Amino acid sequence: MNCGRTSAPNDLSLMPENVGKTFSRQPLLWLAGWFAFGVLTARFTAVAGLLVVVTVIIVSAVAALVFRGRELATVFIAIAFAVTGFISLQAERKSVRPDRLSVLYDNGTFHSGTPVEIEGVLIGRPEATIEGEILTLRAERLSYRGADHRVSGKVRLFTRSSQEFKISNLRSEISNLRSEISDPRSEISNLKYGSRIRVACVLEREDEFLNPGVITRREMLDRMGIDASGSVKSRLLIEHIADESVFLPLAWVYDQRANVIDEFRRNLSPKAAGVMIASLLGNKYFLDKDTADLFRDGGTFHILVISGLHITFIGGILLLLMRQITRNRWVQFAVTVCTLWAYTLAVGADVPVVRAAIMFTVLLLGYVLYRPGGLLNSLGLCGLALLVWGPSALFDPSFQLTFVSVLAIVACAFPVIERMRAIGSWTPSAERPFPPKVPTWLKRFCETLYWRPEVWPIEAKRQIWSANIFKSPLYSGRVKGLLQKGLRYVFEGLLVSAIVQIWMLPFSAVYFHRVSISSVLLNIWVSFFIAIESFAAVAGVFAGKVSTLLATGFYAIAEAMNWLMLLLPRLFSDGGWASFRIPAYESLGLVIYVIYLFPVLFFAVAATIWRLFVVGKQSSLLDRRLFVSACAILILLTGITVFHPFSKAGADGRLYIDFLDVGQGDAALVTFPDGRTMLIDGGGRVDYQAKDDEAESVEHDVRGIGEAVVSEVLWAKGLSKIDVIVATHADADHIQGLVDVARNFTIGTAIFGRTPMEDPDFAELAEVLGRRGVRSEVVSRGGRLRFGDVTVEVLYPLADGDPKAISDNDHSIVLRIVYGSRSFLFTGDIERSAEAEMTSLGGTLSADLVKVPHHGSRTSSTSNLIEAIGAEYAVISVGRSSPFVHPHPDVVERWQIAGAKVLTTGEKGMISVSTNGSDLSLSTFVP
Repeated sequence: MNCGRTSAPNDLSLMPENVGKTFSRQPLLWLAGWFAFGVLTARFTAVAGLLVVVTVIIVSAVAALVFRGRELATVFIAIAFAVTGFISLQAERKSVRPDRLSVLYDNGTFHSGTPVEIEGVLIGRPEATIEGEILTLRAERLSYRGADHRVSGKVRLFTRSSQEFKISNLRSEISNLRSEISDPRSEISNLKYGSRIRVACVLEREDEFLNPGVITRREMLDRMGIDASGSVKSRLLIEHIADESVFLPLAWVYDQRANVIDEFRRNLSPKAAGVMIASLLGNKYFLDKDTADLFRDGGTFHILVISGLHITFIGGILLLLMRQITRNRWVQFAVTVCTLWAYTLAVGADVPVVRAAIMFTVLLLGYVLYRPGGLLNSLGLCGLALLVWGPSALFDPSFQLTFVSVLAIVACAFPVIERMRAIGSWTPSAERPFPPKVPTWLKRFCETLYWRPEVWPIEAKRQIWSANIFKSPLYSGRVKGLLQKGLRYVFEGLLVSAIVQIWMLPFSAVYFHRVSISSVLLNIWVSFFIAIESFAAVAGVFAGKVSTLLATGFYAIAEAMNWLMLLLPRLFSDGGWASFRIPAYESLGLVIYVIYLFPVLFFAVAATIWRLFVVGKQSSLLDRRLFVSACAILILLTGITVFHPFSKAGADGRLYIDFLDVGQGDAALVTFPDGRTMLIDGGGRVDYQAKDDEAESVEHDVRGIGEAVVSEVLWAKGLSKIDVIVATHADADHIQGLVDVARNFTIGTAIFGRTPMEDPDFAELAEVLGRRGVRSEVVSRGGRLRFGDVTVEVLYPLADGDPKAISDNDHSIVLRIVYGSRSFLFTGDIERSAEAEMTSLGGTLSADLVKVPHHGSRTSSTSNLIEAIGAEYAVISVGRSSPFVHPHPDVVERWQIAGAKVLTTGEKGMISVSTNGSDLSLSTFVP
């Protein structure tokens, strides 16, 4: 028999009998969809508009009836679930207790940043970090300004280990009070799961950086299920009152997790230990920044976060083990689920992990009840269960990312792989007497991966007829055995990874501003080595109970796997091939992402209804012209998403200046009338601790101001390129954020007053600029830059013989931007001596608006400078609370006496001004 060119009846095993009856075949998926539609409607509709909402839902359901040809009962079911979803979100909002800390802080009963004394019970053990410990507290009472309040909710507190060393001298000086100091109040080492404590601290819920595009502190805390966060200045401020009764097995689990963390830290390098503690135990506080950035850059950071991937993997391993021990499905279910939930609670029971555990439990229950159903139906049940449990989860990025990635695998990747396997492994049978009707190139490729010649002789003996079968795999059948199996696994892994990346593109753009093509390969690479590393590290922990030498061998394997795991991501990252950053569309631009999902869903449906062994014509959905059109639309929308031609506002002839709220630091974005941009400073965190030889060499994984604030604002404005960056001087609170900007954006030119390569912050920026081929320029007084009709004058510093000399406050670049009759002065951090020198040199200093020198420090803003400028507005870039008490009241008073209206970014958030050369418009983020 020749297998080449004939057709066969429908392949019922690969395709539903009636494609139109999708509702009856996947009812739970559709019910979850209608429930989600109701929740989505409730998010943007007032309760008073319930009648309108129900009307919209009915119209939508009728439309679904018209297009799907279902019976009227289906409509009523859909309406019922949509209305239930609508009402459930409203009920969830109303169910929040009035004594919840989040409510009390949001309605102004309590104020962020005000000292309080809070009492409650620890949820889990204190969580270890490199610098201290984190306490998660179930709050019960709070003392605020002398009054006690009953409260509820969760609080997360950080206490720094070094504080004990800082107060050691104090202890020795007050030895007569040692007995009181060493009382329960200082015994934080005795704290455990269930400990009742009273803590004097400062709680925060108010937003720290007030800018458009920057995620708010409230939103971040709400996603984590935390009502407020704060820090404890000293462990002496923690009073251990008592220990409440707890569930002892869970307490044992918490203790064992802490022991494993200690074992990893003792026996592995900081890099390897950080990876293992994060990926296996859910504690990300030991990750070093270099490793974390490699994972982010390669699009594989999700592997380090306890998520559905980890829960599914661990649950699958447990189920396989239990199936070897017993055939009783209920015993398999009980042991697997109990162990999995113990693990979920041990790693902190964060909301995404709990969701993943619920999903696995639901799927496993279907297995136990012999009701596994289709994967899509099971996924629908999981989604429905999660939304009933918490309707607001629909708007949580972690829920969206998990659900969409699983949907991509179940609805698209698996059907494609199943059909490719069927193509490559086809042998004639009563159900499929003729070969698949597919292009020759596809058949040969599939046969290369899936055809095994030894199968046909065995299969032929089962038939009452005889036939010959001819296959034509690539490379003349030389791909076989282990090589074939390895290529098969690699191909399927790459295919699944690529399909997930295509589905996730809009979500990656919106939530991460990142496109990572390399992640298609790196996901496979990292997953393989981190799995081996995990097994070796865990084996080392167990082996350590028996033999130190044996444990050392396992830990050495873990170290080697960690090195290999990071090898390829580092190669991609250093070469600039790992990923690139993009802005996301906002407001009406989000419609692009919604439209993007239509061709993606089309291909999922096409993969599902693709009939390989068909008699006659395929479904109209597989018409060649429709298929090509869908491909073209998907490619077009991908290009619009990746290259974002419509994200940036067009030039309108006005000059815009935005003073970003970066806390204690400076950052200002200038958008010129022709659309070009200039970023003056980039903020940054200030390192108040002295740097010495004993400092830790590992930099902790903390998002800097440049990434978390400045870049987010620039992306919100639709930017992916900054034409000019200016570092006024090398202080960390001005230059450090520019490092992240240089990594995330295309930079045209970098401008400096001095280039002090001995300064670590400047050296880091120079290294990034050099690696990316950015041209640098040193400027001094007298220099001019032209941007169309706008002139940028350099007023300071003076040219000197050593451009690599120290770049301190008094050598800041001072710029005066002139457009028409309007001018703006940027003064960096100059102080009295530089101000005096600049005013003595003459020239024009007048400006309509001035960025006040040195954050309003009393060492700046002399009367002579204020008089020379004569500004209408004085903007002070400073945090809501400054460790240096900026701005100084005397400075504010001097500017006000001179007639300037003083605005601070700490109070007003981002301050924006614009002009067409004659008018002047000013607005603030906080009205």
